[in-house]
Amino acid sequence: MYRFLFLIIQLALISLLLFNTAASGSEGESNLCRKCHEDVYVKAISYRYQHSVVRDKCILCHVRPEDNDNTIVQFNVPTLQSEWILYLDQLAEDREYKAELIVTDSNGKSYSPKLIDIAPKNLWKQSDQMSSLTLKKLSRVTVDEIEKRGFARATISWDTDVFATSEIEYRSRGERGSTFKANDLYTKDHRIILDGLKHKSRYYFRAVSRDIYGNTVKSEEYAFDTAEVFSHRTETGRDNAILPMVERLQVFRIQKNRGLYLKVSANKPSEISVRIKDIKKMGDNHGFGLLPARYSRIDICSKCHPYDSSHPVGVSAISSKSNMPDGLPTIEDGIITCVTCHQPHGGSRKYYSRFDFRKDLCMRCHLQKYSM
Repeated sequence: MYRFLFLIIQLALISLLLFNTAASGSEGESNLCRKCHEDVYVKAISYRYQHSVVRDKCILCHVRPEDNDNTIVQFNVPTLQSEWILYLDQLAEDREYKAELIVTDSNGKSYSPKLIDIAPKNLWKQSDQMSSLTLKKLSRVTVDEIEKRGFARATISWDTDVFATSEIEYRSRGERGSTFKANDLYTKDHRIILDGLKHKSRYYFRAVSRDIYGNTVKSEEYAFDTAEVFSHRTETGRDNAILPMVERLQVFRIQKNRGLYLKVSANKPSEISVRIKDIKKMGDNHGFGLLPARYSRIDICSKCHPYDSSHPVGVSAISSKSNMPDGLPTIEDGIITCVTCHQPHGGSRKYYSRFDFRKDLCMRCHLQKYSM
């Protein structure tokens, strides 16, 4: 009699809870889950012992949260330029991205970031007009400055007729040559700083540039002596009235190379900083996707329950002293998780145990131990 009365009261409470939740809309996220998983929800709230998150926090254990730090490219060019081409080989041509660009002038001033979406549909594809990006000439190679610090350093500049990379091949007398280059950056005004040089030493160098097609031009060999300290650099005019900003953007690709190229033009010589994020598409039902089994059945639990609070997890159920559990779920390769022994939504036993935890549960894997 009491058992029947308890069942009637329990069913009434379930009906009342479902009605109130649907009517109030206070648990919008779980309501969306229940559209497809009503049977799971009804079963969960009928347990004698309920897990605290089962009613209104389904997404905590099941749905992958949005990754706010999904930056895949961060590019900083500290030299003052007005035009750049950045090679972004990490980007796939069939994905969508969001780019943020900031240009900063010599006074440290900048305008609001320029935001663009990068998608295959708006790519500037290779055409006959791109022949203007073929390198033919390298000129005005100059040693602008020699400084003495812990080591000596030299600043070298040169020009190219088209956008090209910046590279220096250098050596001191009697030593093997070295190379310094700025990867994935194409410009017309080149400036390289060689640091870590020996004091009172003579160095020989060549300027090297390559266009986006790989065509290479090298200068003749020049020399400088770190015993001489000088500076030929001229300060650019400090125009505080004009804020630096991006005037033009083009995204294109060429058939020879994978990845994309980003061409940027600014209204005045500036430094540029580029950050590109992957756009994660959200599905209609499961947002950014379901969490992988190992994470949702171990890592999520450990946020509230320490690893050493019960049986070890993340280990194989199969060993010389145990066997694959009978009636207990594992993940790939027989790995034990928290859900192996505990029902995640609640249960009719303490600790949501799938079987009597004093002996029956253990026997599922360790039958040999208990039969001795």
